[in-house]
Amino acid sequence: MVERNIIMGKAGGTAGKNSVNYKISLPAEMVKALGVTQEDKAVSVDYVDGKIVIEKISHDKGRQ
Repeated sequence: MVERNIIMGKAGGTAGKNSVNYKISLPAEMVKALGVTQEDKAVSVDYVDGKIVIEKISHDKGRQ
């Protein structure tokens, strides 16, 4: 487990005037362990029992 601060900033573009953008940096080792690459970077994010869960989305090659 590692501790991180959440980066909060004003959302830009067409977002509402009180909109906030939230970001967090993930350790490279954890992202690599998920199997995320530059070419295959789709993940799902869910909120379950007070925890944010990030999972790699696996796409079967040849299927759509």
